[in-house]
Amino acid sequence: MLKGGSLPSPIITPLSSSPLSSKNKIHTQTFVEIRSDIPNVRIYFTVDGTKPDPFQTFRTGSISTYLYRGAFRLGSGRRVVKAIAVTQNGLRESNIITKFLDVNDKYSENYDDSPNEYSDNDQSLADQYQSNQCKNDLDRSKWEDDFHLQSNIEGPIWPVNYAGTQIDHSCTPEQDWIEPNRNSQYDYMREQMVERLPPPPPPPVLPPPNRIVDVIYEEENFWDRKIKPLSPGNGNWKKTLDHIFLNVYNYVKDERELREIFGWKTFGRIETIRLIDKGSTYQVLATFKKPLGEQTPYEEPPLLLPVPNRKRSSKHRSKKRTRTPPGVEDERPSRHNHSLKLQDTDEERSTRHNRSLRQPDIDEEKSIRSNHSFRPPIRHEESIREEERQTPRIYTEEIVQQGTLIPYPHFNVQQDCENLRKSMKGLGTDEDMLIHILGNRSHDQRVNIRDTYKSMFGKDLERDVKGDTSGNFCKLLRSLLYAPVEYDCHELYRAIKGLGTSEEALIEILASRSNKRLRDINNLYPKLFKQSLEENIVNDTSGYFKKLLVALVQGQRPESNRINEQEVNKDAKELYDSGENKWGTDESKFIQILCNRSDVQLKAIFEAYHQFSKRDIEADIKSETSGSLRNGLLAIVGVMRNRPGFFVSQLKKALKGAGTNEDELNRVIISRCEVDMIQIKEEYENTMKRSLEDHVQSDTSGDYRKVLLELLKSPNQRTQKPGKKKYEDENLSDYEQPEIYDEEIVQQGTMTAAKNFDAIRDADALRKAMKGAGTDEKTIISILGNRDTSQRLEIKAAFKNKHNRDLVADLKSETSGNFSKLLEKLLLDPVELDCSELKQVVKGVGTDEEAMIEILASRSNKRIRSINETYSKMFGKTLEKDVKSDTSGDFRRLLVSLMQGHRPETTKVNADRAKQDAQSLIDASSDKFGTDKAKFNELFCNRSDSELKAIFNQFAELTGKSIEEIVKKETSGDIQKGILAIIRCIRSRPHFFAEQLQKAMKGFGTKEATLNRIIITRSEIDLVQIKVAYKHLYNCELERDISADTSGDYKKLLLEIFKDPSQRN
Repeated sequence: MLKGGSLPSPIITPLSSSPLSSKNKIHTQTFVEIRSDIPNVRIYFTVDGTKPDPFQTFRTGSISTYLYRGAFRLGSGRRVVKAIAVTQNGLRESNIITKFLDVNDKYSENYDDSPNEYSDNDQSLADQYQSNQCKNDLDRSKWEDDFHLQSNIEGPIWPVNYAGTQIDHSCTPEQDWIEPNRNSQYDYMREQMVERLPPPPPPPVLPPPNRIVDVIYEEENFWDRKIKPLSPGNGNWKKTLDHIFLNVYNYVKDERELREIFGWKTFGRIETIRLIDKGSTYQVLATFKKPLGEQTPYEEPPLLLPVPNRKRSSKHRSKKRTRTPPGVEDERPSRHNHSLKLQDTDEERSTRHNRSLRQPDIDEEKSIRSNHSFRPPIRHEESIREEERQTPRIYTEEIVQQGTLIPYPHFNVQQDCENLRKSMKGLGTDEDMLIHILGNRSHDQRVNIRDTYKSMFGKDLERDVKGDTSGNFCKLLRSLLYAPVEYDCHELYRAIKGLGTSEEALIEILASRSNKRLRDINNLYPKLFKQSLEENIVNDTSGYFKKLLVALVQGQRPESNRINEQEVNKDAKELYDSGENKWGTDESKFIQILCNRSDVQLKAIFEAYHQFSKRDIEADIKSETSGSLRNGLLAIVGVMRNRPGFFVSQLKKALKGAGTNEDELNRVIISRCEVDMIQIKEEYENTMKRSLEDHVQSDTSGDYRKVLLELLKSPNQRTQKPGKKKYEDENLSDYEQPEIYDEEIVQQGTMTAAKNFDAIRDADALRKAMKGAGTDEKTIISILGNRDTSQRLEIKAAFKNKHNRDLVADLKSETSGNFSKLLEKLLLDPVELDCSELKQVVKGVGTDEEAMIEILASRSNKRIRSINETYSKMFGKTLEKDVKSDTSGDFRRLLVSLMQGHRPETTKVNADRAKQDAQSLIDASSDKFGTDKAKFNELFCNRSDSELKAIFNQFAELTGKSIEEIVKKETSGDIQKGILAIIRCIRSRPHFFAEQLQKAMKGFGTKEATLNRIIITRSEIDLVQIKVAYKHLYNCELERDISADTSGDYKKLLLEIFKDPSQRN
């Protein structure tokens, strides 16, 4: 039944002259007519079975929907004709009418003009059509359909071109065509056409066949479907969307004001859509893009229109069916007397990025004010600030965005210059210092360091760096010493004047830099290289690529945030006509538009390009251009659409494949680390599914890798409070530095007393292991590596008493090398071991100051006094006398002060005295010509651990630097090492010994004496914490490093000592 407001369907009629022929079976000379009973309507039809679309947009070069202008003939084959009638204004349309036709070639040998006898109903013909559709599609192309349709139009009606052109949406008839519905002589023409048809053959003498009913049916309109109370909710998302669309349609259809508003507003593509569960209701938030010409600045939250008072009819809707806008059903008792207020949730705010406010029309606003009380929502300062942040700005590199490298907050140019000079002075280079300074200073600070360095030392910092470093590390450090504009100039010069031309570098710099940066480059380039950049480009490039670069280097791209919609559509059409829609490509038009439109204008042009081409602008550029020109045009498109995404693609190229393009990698990281490297890292991780740091870590090595990772480090990892360094206030789990240190305090050693210990049994086992031919090293390791000091001394005594032999002497004779030395030291008392180590230090050629500092700075007062007594008994000479004879100067005074063992052992701290002591250190280092090292000795050797911690904290508060910094600055040599050892032991002894172990294994060769001493003396005190501290400092297991640096039975015995108590039998 015809619905109210819709048009009747048109009628499809084959004009056959044979009264007995079927209306579904015709020949190629039969005209097909489509007519409507309603005057002044337009009829659109298809002949390939597709749904007619009156508003089809011409994109692909051919169309399937035609405007009916007269009777036509069809080519042979099974055809499906569909038609729809539409009013002149396009607001009303009919249901679609479908007719299946079997068209035979009249002049073929198999032509059969008899009525269709193989089918008695419409559905059989439709089914046969569907079954043969694939075969027909293989045998006949879309262009053949259009050809047959066009080539079979003749007779008294003017031939009409239904194929290969776009439908005239304005529906203006051509000059030579008289529309049938408006032609008074149309019926006469049709009669004349029928009369001119050839006479039909005589009918055969057959019983009357069953006539085929005309295959015509109406398709159900989606919007006329009956709404179900609930969506299926069974995972069928399509039916759920149908349910939502139908409800929205019926809701808006019954609201006159809403219907008018939706009818006159122009919606673009959907940007976001979210589904929010609000307890008793669901809220669907959809955001559509506004047309370019209607976009306005964001000023206040969008206004939801109040629901008007509408009359309901019980016939139209039941009382139970009520509609309430989402989120407002509990706010008002009546929908007639209250206006709606926007509920600005966090979810809505997150989807409102770059979305413009919908401005109500004047008439619409008046109607709201006249019918409803409206109070504009109060704007908060946060929303105003957010709007200011969202306001588009002209791009320049100086706009602070999100760079990983930020200005160093405690920058001291003189101190940095001195540290750089020290790091490169003398033999060897302190690469870590170079990385720390140049990798953590902004470009302004680095340039300041470069200039100050020359004024302080009369040397060029870049030359010093070049002389002390090499390879990619050297290139990167030298590049860091340039200002951004200066660096771009050098990169451009290198790209032009090197072996061949690096087009990638030219494209990247010229396409991604702002107008201001390009003008600065043009001004500086001639000063550096005595020739303009444009001249160098012209001399070194050619063709359209040269024209592109010259256009970019001018830096004259318009800087405006306004979009000219007319120019947008015009430029998009010109780009399409210059490329895809043309034989050949007009490259100059691409260059002209892409180099002379503002950023926002180009974004709009790329969006509008979809109206003319089925493909994206980038795809068309790839297909229409080649070589460097294509890369340059694609770079412009990539930069305008997503600048961080463009640099991600550059990084992918640099890190792709077997080798790494270090020049490209350096250029991107240096130029973007202070601009938008955070966004680039996020974009890289989203694209590559791995972090940029991981990729750099795997593709680079050495100091070059370290400085790259330092530049990529997040800002929150750089910021440190004054005086805080990586080694300060380090805490270990389950460990607390004792306020009064004593070795007798049991902490967490790896070596514990063995259970069921029997000294005589162990002595017998050791004698058996060394008796006869060969030595059982496994037994020796098992016994001596699992007994504590007191048990080992008992075994030593039992061995002497029972076997009347010296265990140490037997072990020396049966073993050798480092394994023998370690066994010998295991059989010494801890105090005796310290005395023998100190004697070795002062007895040999030269003095091992490291060992002397370690022992005297880390031992408690009680242990140092025991060492002094035992040393005199063992060697007949005082330790102080040996130390004085073997050292000199301030270092000797420090050691003598330490070996007295008189440091106060108290936990009380006088804050005023700590502040005075901190100030005296400042005065000793700053107010004198040279440093008063006596003051350092006095304080570090005559204050308790708690007092020294308080002094360190006060010093950091007064100077903004750590005590370690001032010690390194004001002292040097052995005195510096001694004072730093005291500080490290006071802060954390486990970290101090972890650092000593790392030094012993670092580089070529291993200092076995240091390794043995620390492992034996700490195995029953805090070796567990030392292992944890080592992992914390170097991200590596201590046992693994020892296993890699040692071998044989020596390694086995060391690892046995390291074994956790829970692993010992």
